[in-house]
Amino acid sequence: MIATLKRFIDNNSFEKVLVYGFYATFIFVNLLAMVIDFSHQNYTAASIEVFSTAVAIAIFFSTHKTQNLRIGFYGVWIGPVDIYLLIVFSDFAYWNFYFSMLIPLAFYTLFPFRAAFVQTALHFSIIIILLLIGYTNPNNEFLHNTDAMAAFIISMIFMVAFGVFYYANLENSYNKLFKSHREKEILLKEVHHRVKNNLNVLASILGLQALKEEKHTKDILINNKLKIESMSMAHEMLYRHEDYSSISFNQYAKTLFLHICELFDKKDSKIEILSQDVEFPLEMMLKIGLILNEMITNSLKYAQLKAPLLVKLSCHEEDKFYIFEFSDNKEDIIEIEKIKNSKGIGMKLIELITKEFDGALNISCNHGVKYKFTFKKRGEL
Repeated sequence: MIATLKRFIDNNSFEKVLVYGFYATFIFVNLLAMVIDFSHQNYTAASIEVFSTAVAIAIFFSTHKTQNLRIGFYGVWIGPVDIYLLIVFSDFAYWNFYFSMLIPLAFYTLFPFRAAFVQTALHFSIIIILLLIGYTNPNNEFLHNTDAMAAFIISMIFMVAFGVFYYANLENSYNKLFKSHREKEILLKEVHHRVKNNLNVLASILGLQALKEEKHTKDILINNKLKIESMSMAHEMLYRHEDYSSISFNQYAKTLFLHICELFDKKDSKIEILSQDVEFPLEMMLKIGLILNEMITNSLKYAQLKAPLLVKLSCHEEDKFYIFEFSDNKEDIIEIEKIKNSKGIGMKLIELITKEFDGALNISCNHGVKYKFTFKKRGEL
């Protein structure tokens, strides 16, 4: 129960948690009040509580079904209406007036300052009208007790003042938090930008060195250049994106593929992404990028094709795992064992990252090579 509640709070907006919390609390309290009133044979109050509970449940399910929180926000008026009815039908009993003091707390919590202030003023205006109506009954000791009424009116003034100071303090705290967040955002963006630039400088140095070397050494330098550039792209996508916590797999894979195709002068090559988008944090995407780089590079370098190269990618979630699949349309026969036993750094790098992710790698060949890479989600590692 506690774990479910914590998961709900973590996975939903602050406003949604407040709205759902209000209705859950209101329905629970009303059900408790119903039991007490029925046991004391106070059927009038119990009937009002049955009515207000039914309306609250209807508003809650309407809010949940449509995910329109405005319905839930303004539906909180079922609370004040419930109290107004209880006041009238309980012959203006004093305890119901004191319950009315809790209503502004809901307004202050759920609404912006101006809306909360207006609704609090409207609520207390209705309460004052009810006080005046109840005052016409000379037998009501509470309403004719000067000390009790003075204390009640002071309490109303206190609640209004509390709301004003609460929002003033909240706005001040929000402004400080926003300013701090903005400063950190700018610094983080600058860090990613500088890391990207530094990696590009390293890649450029390797590229310049490759121009002077023989084919074998040149291939090694170009491969290392691509590895660095795959990491640089991840940092570039982060600082250009509003969300610094994750990177789109589909966007990253497409950008990396087009870059490698341009480097190998294979611009007619195509990529198909056969899955909905998945987002990964930077540290995971850097390593996935290295794997992608190796697979794409191998397909472009070694494929013997009559038609342009076609790479198919998919990445999806399944239970506690991510499943990443890569395939191409190579026409030549490939020996799987030869790939697995390759002494090249590329395959060793893929195996190392697979082991680090506590994953599994399956390689098959059927009208092209196919890699299936299964690894645990970040929280499961």
